[in-house]
Amino acid sequence: MLLALGFPQWNLVLLAWIAPIGWLMLVQAPSLPKYSYRILYLSGLAFWLIVLVGIGNAHIATRLLGWPVLSGYLAVYTPIFVLFCRPLVHRFRVPIPIVAPLVWTALEYVRAYFATGFSMAQLGHSQVDLVPLIQISSVTGAYGVSFLMMLTTSLLFMAVPKPESIVGNAPQASGAMRGGWIAAALVLVFAWYNIGWNWETTGYQLTAADDVEPVIPGGRPVLIGLVQGSIDTQFGDPTQAQRTYDQYAGLSDELMAEWKRLDLIIWPETTMGPYMPLELTKDFAPPADWNASADVVRPKIELTASKFRTFVRDLAVQRWHTPLLLGTSVVRYGNQRVDHFNAAIHVDREGAIVERYEKVHPVMFGEYVPFGDMMPFIYDLMPIGGGLTPGEGPVVIDVEGVHLVPCICFENTVPQLVAGQLRELDAAEQRVDALVTLTNDGWFYGSGILDLHLMCARFRAVEHHRPMLVAANTGISAVIDAQGTVVEAGPRQQTALLVTTVSPTSRPLSVYTTYGDWFAAGCTWLSLPLALIGLWLDRRARRVVRSSPAEEPSSV
Repeated sequence: MLLALGFPQWNLVLLAWIAPIGWLMLVQAPSLPKYSYRILYLSGLAFWLIVLVGIGNAHIATRLLGWPVLSGYLAVYTPIFVLFCRPLVHRFRVPIPIVAPLVWTALEYVRAYFATGFSMAQLGHSQVDLVPLIQISSVTGAYGVSFLMMLTTSLLFMAVPKPESIVGNAPQASGAMRGGWIAAALVLVFAWYNIGWNWETTGYQLTAADDVEPVIPGGRPVLIGLVQGSIDTQFGDPTQAQRTYDQYAGLSDELMAEWKRLDLIIWPETTMGPYMPLELTKDFAPPADWNASADVVRPKIELTASKFRTFVRDLAVQRWHTPLLLGTSVVRYGNQRVDHFNAAIHVDREGAIVERYEKVHPVMFGEYVPFGDMMPFIYDLMPIGGGLTPGEGPVVIDVEGVHLVPCICFENTVPQLVAGQLRELDAAEQRVDALVTLTNDGWFYGSGILDLHLMCARFRAVEHHRPMLVAANTGISAVIDAQGTVVEAGPRQQTALLVTTVSPTSRPLSVYTTYGDWFAAGCTWLSLPLALIGLWLDRRARRVVRSSPAEEPSSV
């Protein structure tokens, strides 16, 4: 519960450093009080229910299924942390300041990958506004911030006087030793902050709508407009799609009336409303339940697809005279199947659709349900029936020589996904100048989920040494520099127009981009196997103790 106050909407970030002390007490205790693990689970459940409450705002299925099921799963990690730390401390005699940060980081790493992963609200995310502290992420990912926080808290914990029920027969630490633990914690934080401050002040900066000298000779900055509308998601409202498009078109009119010429206009996820591109595969055949032949259906689909291309060409060429990056749905008609994609399309200055990125990581319970293919009836209960088809990989959006890499919705909350895409592009010798997120956060009705989402965007910027532009329906749209500082941000549940410049850069990729989750993986291999061995040995020892009175003396 205390940890929840360190996150939006309270942001009492100091409490995030204090909250683990109670868990460390249970780690050090010689024996645990009855029901300790149950209480730990309930406290973890309370944290996640509070922090993720906004997930259930858009639809009754996410309120009754997605929010409690996801929170119930994530709550497991709190008792597991104590469970895995105890054998390392008591059986293998590893000090708590070593054990706690290793195990905590390992469990955050597991959480990021298990069941497609969930990396929101990591411990380190709570410190996002202390920008120097998060610069370590360019080497370790956000996991490094969590590690150093838990290390600092563990050092301070060692200095705290403890009741006999916690220390057992062990002597209390002397005053000098307590002073040493406190000094170690202070030196750690001081060094951590100052190293991060040096990285921050010498790094690549992004400015809002000012002239910026291009880093690459011959290149030039491009001027980009982010359009933020405010349409809360309401499933079952037949007017919402058209209202969404109309609002964004009107805001874009305002944007161009003020700026006259831009190099790109960006709309958030799925804001094209009822207008979407259709695609036919070469082996197209209608599904059997259509009761129509390909010769009848194909011309109708091709006509609709042609009308869409004409529609967006008119927007780019005649209405705004500007290239566009638009969030939209895409429907692909294949061989007796229909695939739906969440996509971003790039329309160039001549009105041609030149690039398309299809979301590769659908959101659990929002866009897909685990095991939904085996139990398709579940999709009848979900807001997006049938689920979405994942895309194939990253795409570079070339805007007058500046290379943008888009992600959609919660993809920027998955650190290994973004890092993997940038490594893939680097292997193909495609330069990346900035990251872009197109998201529709109208699902969450202005709740703290918007803040958690923005936190993740800021960490992705730091991790990869690249600016991040966020175009978000209902907010929070943002211009974020490569150090994770929010240069400019839109309001919550209001419309906004943001304009910024982005320059081509020759800055090399970060350590984290190049090597991925090396740090968190190392913590995992250093701690979890030994913890599991310790648990197995403890269980075997208890079994021997229980069975020993009934056993015959050994003949050996």
